[in-house]
Amino acid sequence: MTTKEIRKKLMKPVGKPVKFKYPGGGVRKGRLLDRRIVESLHGHGANYWDVVDLIEFPEERYKQWIRVSYYRQVGDLCRWAGQTSITEPIHIMRQLMREVDVLIPPAR
Repeated sequence: MTTKEIRKKLMKPVGKPVKFKYPGGGVRKGRLLDRRIVESLHGHGANYWDVVDLIEFPEERYKQWIRVSYYRQVGDLCRWAGQTSITEPIHIMRQLMREVDVLIPPAR
């Protein structure tokens, strides 16, 4: 698959329902509003595609959340690999990113 074809495939879930199951029986249902994709690592027979998703959970106190996860591609097969990923309300994700920014050295 070409990079363009993979990106097209990875964008297909946008606009569709999402559902999370939590340990202990919790479930959260929403809709994937938007997605950003970054081609990541290549090696060990696989390519990786990082995704940052904007998800709306209409029943939650905070409606919009960010999920950071990834897909794994082997040959022409590209599958969701983020069974365990971080998903937080936008205000928590902003706070986390401010903390991460402190860790990143300035660009040269």
